[in-house]
Amino acid sequence: MKVIIIGGNPAGLSAASAIKKGHPDWDINVYEKGEYISYGSCGIPYYVADEVKSLDKLMTLTPEILEKKRHIPVHLFHEVTKVDFKNKSVKVKDLKDNSEFDKNYDYLVIAVGGKSNTIKIEIADELLDHPRVFRAHTLVHAEKLKTFLNSTEIKNVVIIGSGYIGLEMLEAYEAYGVKDITLIGPRLNFRSQSQEFVQKELDKHQIKVILTARAKKIEKIPDSDSQLRVLLDDGSELITDAVQLSIGVLPATDMFQNSDLEMLPNGAIVIDEYCRTNIDNVYSAGDCATSHHNILKKNVYIPLAPTANKQGRIAGEHIAGKTVDPFQGVIGTAIFKVFDLYCAKTGITEAEARDLGCQVATTMITNNEIAHYYPNVQKMSILLVFDTESHLLLGAEITAPSPLGAKKIDVLATALAAKMTIDDLQKLDLSYAPPFAPVWDPILIAANIARKKLK
Repeated sequence: MKVIIIGGNPAGLSAASAIKKGHPDWDINVYEKGEYISYGSCGIPYYVADEVKSLDKLMTLTPEILEKKRHIPVHLFHEVTKVDFKNKSVKVKDLKDNSEFDKNYDYLVIAVGGKSNTIKIEIADELLDHPRVFRAHTLVHAEKLKTFLNSTEIKNVVIIGSGYIGLEMLEAYEAYGVKDITLIGPRLNFRSQSQEFVQKELDKHQIKVILTARAKKIEKIPDSDSQLRVLLDDGSELITDAVQLSIGVLPATDMFQNSDLEMLPNGAIVIDEYCRTNIDNVYSAGDCATSHHNILKKNVYIPLAPTANKQGRIAGEHIAGKTVDPFQGVIGTAIFKVFDLYCAKTGITEAEARDLGCQVATTMITNNEIAHYYPNVQKMSILLVFDTESHLLLGAEITAPSPLGAKKIDVLATALAAKMTIDDLQKLDLSYAPPFAPVWDPILIAANIARKKLK
């Protein structure tokens, strides 16, 4: 059998490894248009901030390891430019010499990943490569930014986008002594009062936050190579030494727009529980594909690393003919860090719960993260979203002063997966010792208060 994998990211390589393990004699080829494979883009903010010293540390596999130990050929700088689903072939372009060739397949795995979202802002194509315009999605982006910050002193920067990467990159710029940082976005990642704790943390670091206007356009300043102009939709403008675009991620599926491949309006490839697309023998996984949301009961686009790795493995094992458990879906669990504040969320928001027709209520508590008498005790917050009639937990958010508190989100994610009620949550036998939690764990306190709103 001939298998072609489009994309050398974790999803694609997980699929390739699973297939090769089941069928060592199959002909598997991985085509990657870039120069890197199998890296953790989530680590980019920490590499730029120099907490991770080497770019190599972000990579889990290299082409040499895959070819020598797993016998999977990886073709770097090879871009698949066209797929003929009817004739089961792809057109590949060698980006080094611009030559092209066709390659047939029996099975195809589309793992092209995501791309930086730039459609929400007006910016000329040539400005995307401007030496003072940055993104933080690939290792090439990371190296460009870190090299710039190591060689150029800047006084200010505008970060457009206040999601995970936008917030995490604040530390990186502060680490290089940038004092004037402006963050522009519709919200501080959360869609609830949890973002008030994020705002307080940003205030401690004198971050200028603009949530009432959106960046509309980026343009050069005539006769200036060292500054850019950011125009906002309220008519104001910002003059800055550098701009970072962190407006989110979109599926990198443009080449399939006019094909028979079923996709969401944003380009995410629709897959089933075994990562099969609507086209026979064509699979997809990772940041270019959908996931089934177990609470919303629909296909969604939530591009996160754990999902990509799981989907890649399932796709590969299914292609190999192995009996494999289907992908269990997602509930939107995520965790991130903003300076000294650790944030996490899982499940759905109050607004999403209302849209589902739930009799929704919320409870937010602030409580000591550890025992009140233990040194350096600080407050953490927990928000619970739940249905007052069924008593089902629907979502949760946490802000905490340490990873210890934020990782409590995993208890709540497990509770959601188990379809636990607020009553069930309140009965949990959670661990206690002064350095780890108060005698009444904050989760139990939140559940106790939530019970008062149940019908």
